[in-house]
Amino acid sequence: MKIFVTGGTGFVGRYVTKRLSESGHEAFILTRSPIRAKESVSWATIIEGDPRKPGEWQQKVAESDAVINLAGSSIFTLWTDSARKSILDSRIVTTRNLVDALIVSGKEKILINGSAVGYYGSRMDDEILDEDSPHGDEFMSQVCVEWEDEAKRAAEHGSRVALCRFGIVLGRGGGALAMMLPAFRYLLGSSIGSGRQWMSWIHLEDLFNIFLHLLSNVEIS
Repeated sequence: MKIFVTGGTGFVGRYVTKRLSESGHEAFILTRSPIRAKESVSWATIIEGDPRKPGEWQQKVAESDAVINLAGSSIFTLWTDSARKSILDSRIVTTRNLVDALIVSGKEKILINGSAVGYYGSRMDDEILDEDSPHGDEFMSQVCVEWEDEAKRAAEHGSRVALCRFGIVLGRGGGALAMMLPAFRYLLGSSIGSGRQWMSWIHLEDLFNIFLHLLSNVEIS
């Protein structure tokens, strides 16, 4: 398959595109920094463009068999007004432009769209949540709702859409684990609070295998 990927130069995107390449797929990565990207993701074809703006890159979307949308500015920052706008626009506007390109192509495609467990908001109990559970009313919950709504437009025009509400992604070489490990290496790590608090997480390889499963099984949406 020819697979168009946004967010392909990040921690998750680099791993996913490399594993896609190893699995026989052809990955195309959209980036605003093509020179730097060619050094870090040599296994993929680099497409220059800004996903937040319509452009020639959308033609490559039309030529691809599938799209994996991982774009989004980091949420691990001080949530100023400008940061909130960046968090929102980098997801909503990017997805809107991707879906517009899918619609214009007039062909049935596969859109695997990122989302997050933040959709459900902060839950302080052990409630079991699934795809039908209501969303929260916090900022990230609303971001996820709008993000998914933009992706769903592709389904209205014949594409198969999968919305992936992942938790924190853990793996070697980056991500949340790389941020947490230094404290433990200097013997500064410890349990927070009672130590019984939990978080939703997924291993990088499991995440990739989910993507591979979604690409391969046409009945899933």
